[in-house]
Amino acid sequence: MVKVYYAPFARSLRVLWTLEEMGAPHEPVRVQFPPRLAQPEYLQINPLGQIPAVVDGDVTLLESMAACEYLTDRHGGEALVVKAGEADRAAYLQWLWFGEATLMPPIGTLVRNTFGPAESRNEQAIAEAKASLAERLALVDKALEGREFLAAGRLTLADISVAYGLNLGVMLRLTDTYPANVAAYFERIKARPAFQKAAANA
Repeated sequence: MVKVYYAPFARSLRVLWTLEEMGAPHEPVRVQFPPRLAQPEYLQINPLGQIPAVVDGDVTLLESMAACEYLTDRHGGEALVVKAGEADRAAYLQWLWFGEATLMPPIGTLVRNTFGPAESRNEQAIAEAKASLAERLALVDKALEGREFLAAGRLTLADISVAYGLNLGVMLRLTDTYPANVAAYFERIKARPAFQKAAANA
């Protein structure tokens, strides 16, 4: 059975959500944060001490979206993937990468400067990150105009990639700043039973 090592608000949400959408059996394993101090034995699974780690037999994956792609290949998640030759494949790939490579950097800056040590917080970095995030969300908002999902007219890994960042906005109290299409999209995401089940833990 697939084991998913997770912590609240970590990227493990993407993996647990994917598995719930697929209806695939899995075992969530809670990791105390920060692992290097609270649970050093976890470093035997992920030497970087980051979350998630996904273990499927003799395969261990440490990158959340790589794990999601692997799991859809391995455990019957074709509906969550837009395959080569299928309409909207390019949009799918764009948003699949956008969620981590473009959306997460300003969110990561906000997390560090909101929850990190007070002496290391930087108000200028916070302001710049909020401005950067607003630009990125404007692009998502435009893409969602007249659409329920980011690609192929259905929930895909592209949505799972992007919506994870939107969910962190709850912790950062940013959801009131989401543009109209993004806000409506996030409400649809939150209403999905698979998301709710995954988010209850992660």
